Amino acid sequence: MAADKLSAKEAELIAQARAQFGKATAPGQVPAAARVAQAKPGPRAAPLENPARNAPASERSPAERLDALMAAARAESERERERQRRLYLWVPVAFVFVLGLWTLLWMWTRL
Repeated sequence: MAADKLSAKEAELIAQARAQFGKATAPGQVPAAARVAQAKPGPRAAPLENPARNAPASERSPAERLDALMAAARAESERERERQRRLYLWVPVAFVFVLGLWTLLWMWTRL
């Protein structure tokens, strides 16, 4: 996948995973969004069921940390999809409502 096709969140996740696994990256590979996201913390995810996942990062294995990171990314993308579904429902309803009101007003002026 080309670097220019990654979103800021995807680039941040890849940069975090590389940092956790200790893989060196070239200076040009770490996007600015990843550096900004590391500087300010994002919203906290709900605690996971597995108690090993709730342990501090230093006590978890790299696979568990990556699993927790990907679970948080999946939860965020699911919230975004749900928001889009609601938007795709209400925008056409609002359009039809405005069109109906305009039609009633037009009919009222014709009486």
